[in-house]
Amino acid sequence: MPSLKRLEAKYEDLEEEYEEVRKKLKWFKKEKITKTDSEAKYELERRIEEYEAKLEEIEAELDELEKQINQPKAGENSDLEKSQTFDFLYKSLLKLGYWEQQNLFEEIAGKHSHGVFLIQGRSKDYGQRWLLNRLASPSIIPKILEGKSIIIDLNRTSSRTDILAIWDEFAGRVGLPEKSLPSQITEKICELWKSQNVLIAFNNADETIKENLCDLLNIFWASLTQKILADNSQEHSFKLMIFLIDYQCVISQWNVGFVENYDSDWQPNLPLGLPAINPFLEKDMRDWLNYQSDFLPPAISANKTETLRMLSEKQGIPMPTFRKICDLCGCNWFEQENKWLRL
Repeated sequence: MPSLKRLEAKYEDLEEEYEEVRKKLKWFKKEKITKTDSEAKYELERRIEEYEAKLEEIEAELDELEKQINQPKAGENSDLEKSQTFDFLYKSLLKLGYWEQQNLFEEIAGKHSHGVFLIQGRSKDYGQRWLLNRLASPSIIPKILEGKSIIIDLNRTSSRTDILAIWDEFAGRVGLPEKSLPSQITEKICELWKSQNVLIAFNNADETIKENLCDLLNIFWASLTQKILADNSQEHSFKLMIFLIDYQCVISQWNVGFVENYDSDWQPNLPLGLPAINPFLEKDMRDWLNYQSDFLPPAISANKTETLRMLSEKQGIPMPTFRKICDLCGCNWFEQENKWLRL
C-alpha cells in the first residue's frame, strides 16, 4: 500500500484538479445559456457531460483516498482494507495494454454518436471482454452504463445458425414480442436512443455463421444508419455503440464489410474492426510497473525485476498476465471477475 505521506500528497493534488474542473464546468454551463447556434450548444453539452463525468471520477478517487488516509489501524477491519486494495489494483490494471484499441475508439467516440466495432483476439485469453468493459468506461463515454445495455450471446445453440432466433432474442431484450420484424427492432432502438445511451454487444460472434453476421450488418445496421441519416432534426446527444466480440480472429477473414484501416474519412455507417489484441510487450509491463508502483502492494512493486520475470512466464498473454498480477497481490481474479466485468 502507498505510504500515508504519498496518499496525502495525492489527495491535495486531486483537490486542486477538482477545483479546476469545477470552474471549467461552471463556465461551460454559462456559455451554453448564451449560445443560440445548435451546433455550438451541442458541443457545449458534450463538454459539460465530459466534465461532469470527470468530477464524478475525481470525487470517487478523493473518497477512496480519504478512506485510505483515515483507515483503521493494522488488523482492524481487514475486509475493508482488502476491498480498497483491490479497487486500487483494478484501476491499475486498466492502465496496462490495449492502448491502440482504446485510443482509436476514444477518438471515434469523441467525433461520432454511433458505430459498430469488432473486438478481436486469437483466444479468450486475450481479454476481449476486458477490453469491452474498458471501452464502456464512463471516462470515455459519460454515463454509458446508466443507459440501455443489450448483451446477446451468439453461441447459444438456437442462435448459431438461425437468424430468426437472434431476432427473437433481440426483440425480447428491447421489450418487443416474439416474431417482431427487424424493422420494428430498429424502430425500438432508435426510440431508446433518443433518451439514453445504448450499448449492444454480440458475444461469441465468431461462433455464429457468416450469413447471420451479414444479416445483422446488412439488415439491422444498414437500416438503422439510414434512419439516422434521414432524421436531420435529431441532435444525437447520446451514444449508440455496437460491439461484436470475436475470440478466434476469424470474422475479419469472412469479408462481411468491416473496415480494417481507420482514417479520417471513415464514416460510422461502415463497421470498423479495431486492431487485433496482441500480447503485452515486456517494455509495456516494465513501464506499467514503474508508473503504477505507488498504487500496488510492495509484494509486486518492491522487486520489479523479479516481478517481470514471473510475468514473462505468461508470454504477455493478457488474461493469464492479469491473473498472475492478482495472485502476486493476494487477490483471486475469479472472485473479482463479476465485479470488474460488468458486461
